[in-house]
This record gives sequence, structure tokens and C-alpha cells, in this order.
Amino acid sequence: MTDPAKSGEPTPAELRALMAEATALQGRINDVQARLRGSEETRPTAFRLDDAAGWVAQAGQALGETASDLARTRVARDPNLCDVPWGVCPVHGNTLRGSGGRAWCTDLTCGKSWDYDRLGNACGEPATHTVTDAEGGTMRTCDGHTKDVANHLDGAIITALSSDAGDA
Repeated sequence: MTDPAKSGEPTPAELRALMAEATALQGRINDVQARLRGSEETRPTAFRLDDAAGWVAQAGQALGETASDLARTRVARDPNLCDVPWGVCPVHGNTLRGSGGRAWCTDLTCGKSWDYDRLGNACGEPATHTVTDAEGGTMRTCDGHTKDVANHLDGAIITALSSDAGDA
């Protein structure tokens, strides 16, 4: 596994610092706008600053969401977590749908939802099984992905991990 610090990969903290800078810039833009609107003579020049402050706010929001996604990606690198690079409902398996950066389980008995793109991020659930496919490839899967494998992958061998598998 590549060391993120040595690869030059940004950290969630760096992205959050940029988000804080964007928030500060938005505040400065709003302050300048208020000062321009304070005078009859300069009021007409302030009209673009609503848009500018909005764009900076959108940039700040995107930086914050990216920081959260990166934090989840870094957590998912933990060897004790599921190897699958997309999320599932931890209870019902491959039942997720998503839109607008959110995800939810479509099983009518579930009701779980996530305020991030769970489908587009690495799983992040604890690995509970090893799956070996018909060609001998293996991966560690969580309960939700194991359920999906059992339902859809013919010839797979599913082996439960011992409770101390992460200690080895």
C-alpha cells in the first residue's frame, strides 16, 4: 500500500483548511459588498458580488464534501475492512440507490440512508468473510457484499473470518 504522505496525496485536513479559506473569502466578499451598497454612488457596482460569494460558497461546500469522501477512502484502506470498492446496505446487500450525493436502501423494511455517495465510495464495512471465485481470486467482504456474492456469483466459496482475523 502506498504511503499517502509520501505520494503527495492531499489530506482531509488540507481540504478542510481550503474550505475554511473559502468561507473566510466569502465573508470578505460579503463585507466588501455591504460597504459598496452603503453608498448611493457605489451601490450599482456591487451587483456581481452576490454571484461571487455564491461561487465561493459552492467551492467551499465542494471542498468539504471532497474532504469527507477522502477521509472515507483513507479509512477504507484499512486491511480489516471490506475490499469491495463500492458500498452496499450493510444489512440487505446490493439494494442501494443514490442521487445528489446521497444514498438509501431500497429494501422496504430498511429505511437506512446516508448523506454521502455510499455507492461511489469504497465500502468501509468490517470484513467478515473471504470469497474465492471460480478462478481462485480472493477478496475480503462485509456481510452486505457477502450476501450479494451468495446471490449472484456461481461457484464462489464463502468462508467466514474468525473474530480475531484482524489481529493476525
